[in-house]
Amino acid sequence: MIDGEAIDELVDWMIDGARPGSSAQQSFDALGRRLVGAGVPIGRFALFVETLHPNIAGRRMLWTPEEGTKLTEGGIGLYSRDEYVKNPLPTVTSRQVTIRRRLTNPNMISDYPILGELVAEGFTDYLAQPLIFTTGETHAVTWSTKHEDGWSDGAIAVLERIRRPLARLVEAHLLRLNAASIISAYVGRNSGEQILSGRVHRGDGEEIDAAILFSDLIGFASLSSTRTGPEIVAVLNEAFDIMVPPVEARGGEILKFLGDGFFAIFPYGEKTSLSDAVKAASEAVMEGEQKLAEAVVGKLLGFRSAVHAGRFHYGNIGGANRLDFTAIGQPVNYAARLLAAASDLSLTRVASATTAGHLCLPSQPVGEVLFKGFEGPQPIYAY
Repeated sequence: MIDGEAIDELVDWMIDGARPGSSAQQSFDALGRRLVGAGVPIGRFALFVETLHPNIAGRRMLWTPEEGTKLTEGGIGLYSRDEYVKNPLPTVTSRQVTIRRRLTNPNMISDYPILGELVAEGFTDYLAQPLIFTTGETHAVTWSTKHEDGWSDGAIAVLERIRRPLARLVEAHLLRLNAASIISAYVGRNSGEQILSGRVHRGDGEEIDAAILFSDLIGFASLSSTRTGPEIVAVLNEAFDIMVPPVEARGGEILKFLGDGFFAIFPYGEKTSLSDAVKAASEAVMEGEQKLAEAVVGKLLGFRSAVHAGRFHYGNIGGANRLDFTAIGQPVNYAARLLAAASDLSLTRVASATTAGHLCLPSQPVGEVLFKGFEGPQPIYAY
C-alpha cells in the first residue's frame, strides 16, 4: 500500500526546494528513501543530465536503497557509445516521452538490449521519464523495481506526479553545477569558487601567499610561423594536456593561459608552508618536462619555467562590466621577469633567491640580471 499522506508531504518538500539538502546527492538520497518509506518499491533510480564541461558530456546519479547515491561521469564521446545509443534515453529525451518495459517479458526489451543488464540483476519493471526544463531542454530519470508484480498503477501514478517537481529540482542543481564548471574552466577552480560565493565586485579579493609558476614553450615562436591556426591550437592543447595535470595534482591552480604558456599559483599558509608550495611547484615542473619529452609533441617543443613566491592580491580587477579574477602584485611581476631571464640565458628551469632553497632538486646560482621595475641585479638560480 502507498501512503498518500507521505506522498503529499514529499511533493510539498520537493516544491519547497528539497531543503535542507546541502548537495544534489543528499537531496536525491532523501528522495529515494522517502519514496521507499511511502511504499513505492524502488530498487534503483537514476538521473541522467547533459552538462556544460570541457571534458564531461554527462553525469549520472544512481540511487539504491543499499548504497545511497553515487555520481558517475561520462567523457566526451559518450553519446556515440552503445551504453547510450542502445538505451531508451535518447528516445525519452528527443521525443519527450515516457517508456516503460516489463523486464520479465523478453519481447518487451528486445529493442533496448542494454535492459538485459537490469534483468540479470533481478529487476522486474522499468520506467524512463523525460525531465523537461523551463527552457524545453530535456534530461531523463529512470526507475527500476524488483517487486515480483512490477510497478503497480498506484506507483506509476506517484512517479508521474513527482516528475515535474523533480525536473525543477534537477534544473536548479544543474544550473549551479554548470555555472561552477564553466567559471572554473575559464578562471580556475579556487577563483570560480570565490566568484560563485559572491566576490563579483571590482576590488573584491584578498592578499594571499603562494608559490608562483610561470611557464612557456621553447620553440613555439618558430613553430607558429609554419603552421595554420587550427594546427597551432591542436599542438598547444596537446602540450597543455601534458603539463597542466601535474600542477593541479599538487594543489596548484592555473590562473591564466598566456599564449604558449601559463601562470599558476600554489597557495601556502596555515596548513602548507612556503617550502611545501615551492617543492610542489618544482615537482610539477619536473613531471611536466619529463612527460612532454616522452610525448610526440615533445619532439617539437620544450618546457621552460620560473618559480618565485610571495604575497600578492588575488581578486577582481577591470572596468565597467568586464572583470577578471587574477593575481596582481610585485611577486607576480617578478616571476614574469624571471621567466624572461630564463629565455635570455637559454635556461629551462629557473628560480628566485626566495625559492631556490626549497626546490625538489638542489639549485645553483647562474648569474644576475637586471629586471625592469626592480632595483639592482637580481640573482638567478637553475635546478
